[in-house]
Amino acid sequence: MTIDSRCKEQQHVADKIFMDFKYTAPGSADQVRALKTLNFLISMWGDFLSHEERRMNSALLLKARS
Repeated sequence: MTIDSRCKEQQHVADKIFMDFKYTAPGSADQVRALKTLNFLISMWGDFLSHEERRMNSALLLKARS
């Protein structure tokens, strides 16, 4: 999956997080849930980028051997 497709996949969730956070009472359950979801999405990006780095390193290693 490319970075572009990952962004498009998460756009709906990001829009909902923004709306839940901006238009609900400070400290409400909706705001807390929005922050937890944001935290989860950010951690998913770390995993995604780590995987991409390993994939690219493997591709570069194969290229160097040829």
